[in-house]
Amino acid sequence: GSINISNILTGKCLAKIRACDPNVNISPRNRANASKIWSSVAEALEDITALFYDEERNEIYTGNRLGLVHVWSN
Repeated sequence: GSINISNILTGKCLAKIRACDPNVNISPRNRANASKIWSSVAEALEDITALFYDEERNEIYTGNRLGLVHVWSN
């Protein structure tokens, strides 16, 4: 799977998050109450049912049918 990021006005593709991209990896967050559930990039991109972009943090949040939330940041 993949996430395509496009300019809403022009439709031009700005970026793409792909499971096969070697630069995309899973990094743990340093939070005491962080979940111990781990998933691969490919699993995180499967069956996405919700997407949110936080402009202040420049992060994409995705949710899947299993109820897991992933944060995409650079």
